[in-house]
Order: sequence, then C-alpha cells, then structure tokens
Amino acid sequence: KNPQKKVFTLYEYELNMNSFSDELKALAGTEWNKITCVNVTDDFGTGQIPRRAMVAYLIQDHRFIDAFSVLLASMLAKTQSIDDRAFGAQFLAMILSKENTYFERSFKALHISDEERTSTPNEPETISFDKLMRSAAESNKLHLMLAVLVVAEWSYLEWAERVHTVPDLPFIYREWIDLHRGEYFQSVVAYLRKLLDKLSLDVAEREEATQAFLSAVRA
Repeated sequence: KNPQKKVFTLYEYELNMNSFSDELKALAGTEWNKITCVNVTDDFGTGQIPRRAMVAYLIQDHRFIDAFSVLLASMLAKTQSIDDRAFGAQFLAMILSKENTYFERSFKALHISDEERTSTPNEPETISFDKLMRSAAESNKLHLMLAVLVVAEWSYLEWAERVHTVPDLPFIYREWIDLHRGEYFQSVVAYLRKLLDKLSLDVAEREEATQAFLSAVRA
C-alpha cells in the first residue's frame, strides 16, 4: 500500500502531433535516450541497487526539491490565466505537502542520518541542474522556465514507464517508480508540454527555449 496514494484532479489535455515539445525532444536525439534509458532505472524495477548507490541517489535527488519548487512557482506566476495556474498549483502543493513523505520514509528505512544527509557533498550533476533551474526561474521568461520543467518531468515519466517491476518490490523502489508514472503524472507532463507548446514565440524566443531544453537534457 502506498500511503501517499491520493486522488488528484487530472489535467484534461489533447497534445498535438509534431508539437514544439516533440520537436525539442527530437533535437535532443540520443542525448534524450541517455537520460531515459539507463541501467540504474532498470535496477529500480528489480530492487538490485546497492545500498550505498541508493543512499547517494536519494540524497542528491532530494536536494532538487527546493530549486524545482522555486522554478515551478515562478512559472505559475508568469502563466497567462488562472486556468493555467490551477493544475500546476495543485502539483506544487503535492510536492511540498507534509503528506509527501517518500524521502523521509526512505531515509529512515535505509538508516540515513541527518548528519550523512547534510555532510554529503553535491555531485557535479546536482550542482549543474540546480543552477539551471534557478537560472530559469530568475530569467522571468516563461518559455525558459517551461523548457526546463518539461525536461525534468518528461524524462522521469519516460524512464519510469519503461521499467518492469518484480513482485513484492520494497517501497523505496516501487513508490519512486509509481510517483513518476501513471495517469496523474502523465497529465502533469502533458500540462507542462501544453503550456510550452501554446506559447506564441518569435524566432529568438524559440531558440532560447531550444537551448534551455538541450541544456537541461545535458545537465
């Protein structure tokens, strides 16, 4: 049983084929595959990740929450209507809710102390993506914010959906996969893509969004 299981309103969407977000993903090419088809994601499905590697992964990923929430909140402030903000605000509230206890329960299950969490240095990838998210948030440009957010969530969705899970998988693996796939998370990704796709961008803005997307893929 997933104690975080809760019914959320789904984003009603219909994505167009050959959209701007599809174009950006195609431009990323094999670099996109490198972040969505990696061995560690398959190991989540079997629960075969060594404890040390899992501890390192969770500590680093947990550190993205602050920058991600700043970026998402900044994006919501720049969106063009209340309707566009409503679903994203619900998603932000879920991320920051006290009910979102996956990390805390996982740290406890793996006997990760507060000292270990705080003393572990950031990996270069953590520093790079944190900086990218904060830079996009500070840019005050909606297309840059959305380009980075789309990569962050769409890449998680793609790797989670391709993972095959074994029966009786411990929650630290199962819940992490389930949080990033399924109907609700699909609608989160569609929401972000739709907001990006419907922007009326000039040539310079499209290029900025493209570079932000590719930078997020490579970060």
